[in-house]
Amino acid sequence: MNSAAKHVKHHMPIACSLSGQELAKRRRELADEIFAQTLRTEELGDGYEFSFSGSPGWAGKLAGMIEAERECCPFLTFALYFEPDGGPISLRVTGPEGAKAFIGEELMPS
Repeated sequence: MNSAAKHVKHHMPIACSLSGQELAKRRRELADEIFAQTLRTEELGDGYEFSFSGSPGWAGKLAGMIEAERECCPFLTFALYFEPDGGPISLRVTGPEGAKAFIGEELMPS
């Protein structure tokens, strides 16, 4: 990432653009459809890494989630890692200072 892109990223507000009802619905969807299936969660300095099954369909689910989250939470950074031989898929969600708390509150199931 070039320095101009980093500069813009760090000046984005850490807030979701969804309204109260939309956000509540999205939280339930994420909790039920994605994060309830987490195999492992690792805390990172600037976010979290979540591991999911490498079974068919998960790559698409996670990519769809990332696409939706990029619309309402543009300050977040997402990365997918695929283990060999159909092993687990890891999703890293990170961001600038303050994003880790947001991820813990808004994306992770309570």
